[in-house]
Amino acid sequence: MQIADADRVDALCRRQCAFAVYALPGETELHFCMAEDGRTESDFIFCNGFILATFTGESLFIPDELTEVPAADNWPEMQYRLSDNATTREQYSALFKLYTDFIHSGQVRKIVLARTADEEVSPDFSPCRALMEACEQHPAAFKALVHTPQYGTWLFCTPEQLITGSGDNWHTMALAGTRMPCLLPWDAKNRNEQALVTDFMREVLTPLADEITESAPENLRAGNIEHLCTRFHLRMPPGRLLMLLDKLPPTPAVCGSPVADARRLLLTYPDIDRSCYAGYLGPWGHGQVQLYVSLRCMQIFPGLCRLYAGGGLMPDSDEESEWQETAAKMQTMRALLKHED
Repeated sequence: MQIADADRVDALCRRQCAFAVYALPGETELHFCMAEDGRTESDFIFCNGFILATFTGESLFIPDELTEVPAADNWPEMQYRLSDNATTREQYSALFKLYTDFIHSGQVRKIVLARTADEEVSPDFSPCRALMEACEQHPAAFKALVHTPQYGTWLFCTPEQLITGSGDNWHTMALAGTRMPCLLPWDAKNRNEQALVTDFMREVLTPLADEITESAPENLRAGNIEHLCTRFHLRMPPGRLLMLLDKLPPTPAVCGSPVADARRLLLTYPDIDRSCYAGYLGPWGHGQVQLYVSLRCMQIFPGLCRLYAGGGLMPDSDEESEWQETAAKMQTMRALLKHED
């Protein structure tokens, strides 16, 4: 994508239209996706385009009709509004106590506590150039800049695959556990957390797949941290894909375990307005599906970027360690803010 295209993308971010710019893992080419009239749709089964789904399950589909970035003048200006303040340390501490009480009382085995942080940027901060920088810094991740009138402007750089593939050949992963990269064995807290996610994935996948191949847990580097990852390869007819999407997200990696109980508690006692954080996104159609969990992300406002991160709480979780883990996860986005023009 050229500088002129980046300027046009940035201009579109200030307008009431919908588009996505993204790069697949291992690829340097940026793909642009937008309907001719800038619309979104709710039905995507027989279309080509880009899906954006929230944590609570609402989804938008951006049809893939334009191959070049249009001028922004055809659409009215966006009206951005922050509905709340970023998470304070005191708020996080109170939620940590509440959520760990849920664990110790036996209501859940794990629950994910998320928080936000705000970073000021110059009024001419370029979302598209930040995306280009993410592509250079994190080639193995899925990168996307997505803008809609409903949810505003979001930048993602996620390591977590939800479901990718085509025909009857599909791939997904169980990703959990977080630490700074090292050669030491993983501690019990992180191993147990990853096992909960792996068990859930296996339980969901087994009735839908004709054949499953499961890898041994491996270390997956994501920026300045690493996770435990178990990969699944499925033989599954494509007609079962929608059933899989109905059952798979949100996984225990971004919600908790058991999923239904953790999700109910998160909706009753919310940590933040998760919006597009911990949902999923990616291209759909043209013979393939490439969907990823919406992690390592920020929402972009004029003069401000809101960073999102979360961590899985287990019975032996330590509050300060969990806070520092979210700070480490936010560093992926924070580093992109240092490269503004």
